[in-house]
Amino acid sequence: MKHKQAAKRRKTANPQARTYDKTAKHLIATRQTLAMILHERVPEFHAVPLDTIEQGCIEGTPWIEEIPVAPGRTNRKRRRPQKIRGLSAEQSDEGEGYITFDVLFYARVPGTGKRIKLLINIEAQRSSTDYELYHRAWFYLCRLVSSQKGYDFEGQDYDGICKVYSIWLCFYLPEGEKSSITSYDTRENTLVGNHTKPKSIYDLFSIIMVHVGDEESEDTLLEFLRLIFLAQLTEKELSKKLQDEFGFQPNDETRKELENMCNLSKGLTERAEAQGITQGIAQATLKIIKRQLKRKADYAQIAEDTDTPIDEVIRIAKENHLAY
Repeated sequence: MKHKQAAKRRKTANPQARTYDKTAKHLIATRQTLAMILHERVPEFHAVPLDTIEQGCIEGTPWIEEIPVAPGRTNRKRRRPQKIRGLSAEQSDEGEGYITFDVLFYARVPGTGKRIKLLINIEAQRSSTDYELYHRAWFYLCRLVSSQKGYDFEGQDYDGICKVYSIWLCFYLPEGEKSSITSYDTRENTLVGNHTKPKSIYDLFSIIMVHVGDEESEDTLLEFLRLIFLAQLTEKELSKKLQDEFGFQPNDETRKELENMCNLSKGLTERAEAQGITQGIAQATLKIIKRQLKRKADYAQIAEDTDTPIDEVIRIAKENHLAY
């Protein structure tokens, strides 16, 4: 019931916020931004120059909110294209929206003798959820592996499975935590005997969770994402900082998405400030929410009573050990 109430609340969310989310995904899906993410956090690309990744490793145009997550649906939206396109599609439950991957694309690693194809899924998460996000990440990753049958390989040719990265960009921090990057991979653990396999045999998937906060970071990717999504700069200020600090010169496509993002960020900030909100909700409202949580009031009712997004109510409940 709570999940359906949350879905209903999301459908009626601030249209400007929904536009912001869509713009953020388009900015993430530009080849320049993807190149930076791959170079910094995908080991196969650490030694590959940014311009090489951008121009020669990312296949085609990423799918953005086009490919379904639901079993039996993922491959229906895909065909064997000459180039890969962006995608996003999520499972559709009765009475709820259609679930999609935010950004999905293929990339190939040069200089390996045999080209390695990586299916890379990137999700952007702006607020906490009423479930464990890591579990959703594993579900998405498993879907990306299983959906390759009949698309990336046929019949029992399982050696044709592509390695999958599921990268989650989270633009919120649990209370008391700082920006962080954590990866989850598979490893061999021989329990009896000395049987082993090369890492390439079982190294088929990885989850990378990136939590971006407001504070400056010495990590290149964290600081890059902070400037783009949280720094509240104009497009000219942002472009100059990106060039000065990272040697990142936005092209026309990226500059357009940066401008859209900066304008939307400014609008959302002004709207929040007009309501007495800066980085969170007003302290008075927070006290009311905590009081109602202690009484175990319905999340949706708390959200309605305090004019607070239900995702924010759930986040507060979890961070204060008041979830139920």
